[in-house]
Amino acid sequence: MTDAFETLSLPPRLDLGDEELRGAFREAGKRLHPDAGGGEGEFAALKEALAILSSPSRRLAHWLSLRGTAVEPRGMIAPGLMDLFGKIGPVSQMAETVIRKRETAQSALGKALLEPELQNCLQRVEEMIAEVDASLAAECAVFAPWMATNPDSATGSEKVRNLAFLEKWKTSLKSLYARML
Repeated sequence: MTDAFETLSLPPRLDLGDEELRGAFREAGKRLHPDAGGGEGEFAALKEALAILSSPSRRLAHWLSLRGTAVEPRGMIAPGLMDLFGKIGPVSQMAETVIRKRETAQSALGKALLEPELQNCLQRVEEMIAEVDASLAAECAVFAPWMATNPDSATGSEKVRNLAFLEKWKTSLKSLYARML
């Protein structure tokens, strides 16, 4: 298994920031990019390392696997996240409905009449993105204490699943938001 932390010349930490990751990628890219004398395979490995470490769920799973802790990606997520999903579903359906209405509007007037509904929906999607971001931050709050210890497989697996679902929901909500603009 390739060590993504090592590939980017970063310490194996869970609390890496986006700017730190981008800086490490730029530095490594100066050596490994094909235009700088590196190989295609080396640069592809560098991009994959960035993808792994940019995702909190993938970073945690990678960090655990480097420590020999098995991660089971399938299973239950925390009940609080199910409650959040119960809120995301209706907002996503509302956004899809508004998008369809706007796509089928026959005139500029028809589209203009949809504007208040569209603005309300954009606001609701923004609020859901903020809730998902808050949940992501809460899930990642355990990273600092975990670096001093090694969580058991069940605890690590649940955290990886929770983070993966939150990341997926955030991506989906951002996509809906972009489609409404």
